[in-house]
Amino acid sequence: MKQTHLLRPVMAALLAMAACLPAARAAAVVTPLADGSAASAAALVDTLLGAESRLSVVAGSANYTGQASASGRFTGGGTGATGLGIDSGVVLSTGDARFIGSGAAFEGDAANQTGTYTAGVGNGLTANTAAGQALFGALTSEPTFNASVLSFSFVPQHARLTMSFVFASEDYNDLVDSGFPTDVFGVFVNGVNQALVPGTGLAISASSVHCVGAGSHCGLYRDNPAFFDTVDTELDGLTVVMNLEMAVNAGQVNTLSIGIADTLDTVGDSAVMLAAGSVSAVPEASTWALMLGGLAAMAATARRRRRHTTTA
Repeated sequence: MKQTHLLRPVMAALLAMAACLPAARAAAVVTPLADGSAASAAALVDTLLGAESRLSVVAGSANYTGQASASGRFTGGGTGATGLGIDSGVVLSTGDARFIGSGAAFEGDAANQTGTYTAGVGNGLTANTAAGQALFGALTSEPTFNASVLSFSFVPQHARLTMSFVFASEDYNDLVDSGFPTDVFGVFVNGVNQALVPGTGLAISASSVHCVGAGSHCGLYRDNPAFFDTVDTELDGLTVVMNLEMAVNAGQVNTLSIGIADTLDTVGDSAVMLAAGSVSAVPEASTWALMLGGLAAMAATARRRRRHTTTA
């Protein structure tokens, strides 16, 4: 009886603490690639293309390099205060793609409830053993590991290409301003990285977008420290939704490679969430102006003809 009496206040305290915990919320549900085949790569590309993409993918050009479990499609990412900013699309990661939300092997880790920072260590995810990629040589002089790269060739109808994404990383904020290199990410159009901080030549990474100290483009950053349940993902920090508009060669074959990789080590995973339907070829602003001007001129001509017919 004495032991039971002593346990009662302890149990009461635990129940009170549990009542104060935030309620579980839904997070992104990820379906990893079944394999790294051309068919799997083509399915990812199809997810990215808009309904009116105004581009043609070169047959057989879709290619994925990396571990199958590191990438895939996701739904339920959420666009509200606790969401990823993108509701559905393609995820490429340096760990296990399910790391961004929930999955059969990582069920319930919807919010940032642990200090886990890499796949396969202290969790039920699949450790990433993929190699690095020479593609990232333009972004870092350090060796890369666990790379995931999706590539394809296409012929656009117009000279601009759009894409929307969110970059997120476990490098936040441990490695920021530490002197240690952070993970790399790039969107390479015809071999040149276009995933740059707006108005700069800086590649988007945890080193270029953060709020540590004086900060670096802090307005583009969302903090998600472990255990604080700010955003429904294990990742410790992420960018706001970034909207790219990139120059391409209209009517010609272009290449697009989207990739992410660990830098110098194989821990501290990162991911990029690419919005479904966001890849499209669009006219340049001047072209839009000409098109609108042309439409206005056609409308004016039609009105004059109607007036002339009525007068006659």
